[in-house]
Formats: sequence, structure tokens, C-alpha cells
Amino acid sequence: MSGGAMSAANSVPPQPLPQEVPMEATAGKSAPKKRGRGRPPKAKQAKQEKITDTMKVEKKPKRKIDRFKGTPESELLLRTLPDHLSPNLDIVIIGINPGLMAAYVGHHYPGPGNHLWKCLYMSRLIDRPMTAMDDFKLINNGIGFTNVVERTTPGSKDLSRKEMMEGAKILVGKLQKYQPRIAAFNGKSIYDAFSSVFFGKKLKKDFMFGQQPDLVPGTTTRIFVMPSSSARCAQFPRAQDKVQFYLRLKRLRNELKGIQEDRDIEETDYSFDLIKAIEDAKRTKVKQEKNFDTDTCGGAHVHVDTPAAPGAAPGVAAAGEAPQPNWDLGVFPPMDFVDHIPDITSQ
Repeated sequence: MSGGAMSAANSVPPQPLPQEVPMEATAGKSAPKKRGRGRPPKAKQAKQEKITDTMKVEKKPKRKIDRFKGTPESELLLRTLPDHLSPNLDIVIIGINPGLMAAYVGHHYPGPGNHLWKCLYMSRLIDRPMTAMDDFKLINNGIGFTNVVERTTPGSKDLSRKEMMEGAKILVGKLQKYQPRIAAFNGKSIYDAFSSVFFGKKLKKDFMFGQQPDLVPGTTTRIFVMPSSSARCAQFPRAQDKVQFYLRLKRLRNELKGIQEDRDIEETDYSFDLIKAIEDAKRTKVKQEKNFDTDTCGGAHVHVDTPAAPGAAPGVAAAGEAPQPNWDLGVFPPMDFVDHIPDITSQ
């Protein structure tokens, strides 16, 4: 090798060798992810706390209504309700047993939602509006009160079947003593217990309210069963639903006493036959047309002003002129009933 070549080789600076990167350093770094299409992901928001989560809400205690003005219930359960009975009454209304309110006031059916007093007046079994405070006065109207069971309870469900059976026997003793014309049971369940004891039969599902075929044992007293006068009676929840039975009770009382009823208003079964109504209306229209005069308009008889012809007698129309109806009298042609009946026979 020549000296010039050696000097050229020595003049080129040596290149540094690439340094090796340790594996630990590259393991922690990941390749940048490619951003996908669509909306950027939303940043997670912290859940907002509700005020009720951090604050305890204290429930207010229910307000207790003092229905009995401080009288404890234990004292009311010891009270009883007096009967209002006398010989030869027209009607004795029979309840199941006294409730707490009845025991508190000492009168029959005092509940504000009870329909008895309203139905008695609506049916005119009493001649003026009355309340539970007047129960003893109804003897003057021939109406008395008693119960099957004497014991006071918060509800009728608190009575046992045995109490009902024993109370039914005591009730018959009262009815045999006072001999009313009608024993009116104020509720189906009351008569059910009575019927089980004395007639050996429970009431059927298709039981009908009203007069029953049996008499009170040992008497001539008729039995009449009414829906419960309580507002909780699901089958007849309103007073106007129950008053029909009080009207029937009044009718039975009048029959037994020989009282002649006013027949101006009577209950009737009404049914409407559309086809028959159309035929009757058409027949009526034909009869009316036959009876009408020639000077009619639209089926109504009207006064006609006829202009007299020159030299003609009054009332004779001139040639070519028709009689004109005069509506000044306030008479207008009625609309035929048959025209307002829809034709559904062809549908």
C-alpha cells in the first residue's frame, strides 16, 4: 500500500457503533394506537350525589284522629246498645252488633257514611229527615231497632260463629215476644246466620234480597232482607242503589196494614223495539194525513190567507195563485217522528 493511500485512510473519522437498547426499556412503551372513526369517547363523569343520599328524611308520624274525645277503646268495648222495641211494631230493623261509634254515642247507625237514615227518608218510611240521635222516636212511626249480638266490637269480623248462632236464638225470643209485622235484616250475613240456625240452610250464591218465603219461627212475622246500609257494601255502594229495597219494604208494610198506595207512579218494565216504533210512527203519520184538511203544510194545520179574485167570492184564489200559509199565529210544521228514526234494518 502506498503512503498516500495510508494517509487517506487515516483521515476518515471512525463511525460510532449503534448502541443496543435494553429490553426492559422497550417493554414499557407501546406503539401508539390508531384513532378510530366516530366521536371521541366521553370522559367519565363523577356520579352526582342526591340531596336525599346525604340527608336523612324523617317521616312524620301519622296523625291519629281522636274519634271518641279521649274515651279509650277498652271502655267502649264494655258498653252495649239499648233495643227500641214495643209490641205490634210494623218493622224491626235488625243489625249484627254495635260498633265503636254506636257504643260511644249510644244510638243505632250513627256513622256518617251509613245510608240507613237517608234511605228511610227517601222511601218515605219516615216523614222527615232524621238521624241516629232520633232512633228512639221511630217507635212513633212503627219502626224499632235491635241487634243479633249484644257485644260491641270494632268490626263484625271480630264476632265468632258461635256468638252469631247464640244471638240468633235470643233474637227469635224477642220477636216472639213483641210480634212485629216485619223483621228487616240489615245485611245478608246477618240473615245467613239466622237461616243456618232455624232453617238449617245456608244462603245460595243467587240469593235475592227482599221478602223471604219463611216466617220467623213461632210468629206470623214476615222476613225481609235488605243490603247492608254500610257504605262498604260493594254490591250496592250508594244510597240510591239501596233505596229500592226500602220502597219494597214500605210496600209490604202497606199491604199487611191494608193501606191503599198512590198509583200515580208505578214501577214498570220498559223495553224498546226499534222496528215496532218505526211501524207505529208510520201508521200514526197515515192517520194524521187522512184527518188533515187540504189547507195543511208539512202536516200542520195553518191559517191560509187566500187572495180573492176580482168578482170572486171571498176565500177563492185568483187564477194561477196558490194559497199562502200565514205563520203569524206561531204555528210551525212539526218534524215527523218517523224521519228521525235511523234506518238500521238494512245494515
